Amino acid sequence: MIPVAKKNVRSFIAIPVPEFGIHALEEAVDMLEPEIGRYVRWVRPEGIHLTLKFMGEIPIATVEKVLKSLPEAVLGSSPFPLAIKGFGVFPNPRRPRVLWAGLDGDLETLSKLQLVVDDKIGMLGLPKEQRTFSPHLTLGRVRQNVSQGELFKIGELMSSVELPTTLKWNADVVNLMRTELDLSLIHISEPTRPERSGGGGVGVEKKRGGGGG
Repeated sequence: MIPVAKKNVRSFIAIPVPEFGIHALEEAVDMLEPEIGRYVRWVRPEGIHLTLKFMGEIPIATVEKVLKSLPEAVLGSSPFPLAIKGFGVFPNPRRPRVLWAGLDGDLETLSKLQLVVDDKIGMLGLPKEQRTFSPHLTLGRVRQNVSQGELFKIGELMSSVELPTTLKWNADVVNLMRTELDLSLIHISEPTRPERSGGGGVGVEKKRGGGGG
């Protein structure tokens, strides 16, 4: 058995998606499944989230340091509007590898929050993000050895699908999450939800749930 103090866990910081948004994305995946499902590994619904900072495999001691730093990182932030809008793929429709749902709303505030979180976590000695922040919700990943014709079909389909309505919510919680060996996701932050009637800040929530990558 690995000593707890030395054990590494796959950890990341994310904004959760409300239940009605997850339900709508489930319906979208159900619609896509008959056409491309055999070529895609779908993310389980409870694993869909908006990643602000992926930290990879880090020691539990470092996770605890992140836990203490995160409330300070989001202290000056107020709740801001987000919406699920559109679908797409990375890196491009001709070679799709990651299938995602897009985001709309106050993306400027979202980007500022991501930078603050990245800077704060960087002060703990963890690598800062080198890529430009591209907010999205990962829905699935394309399997290996899929033919070029099927890849093109996946990219074309993801570019054309739409949600029947725009799904809006106020982002007011940031979760510190970790993937254990059983692949369950555990939200381990303490709750500090903002005041609904005034300034307040983005809260840090604690709850448990199962999920995927």
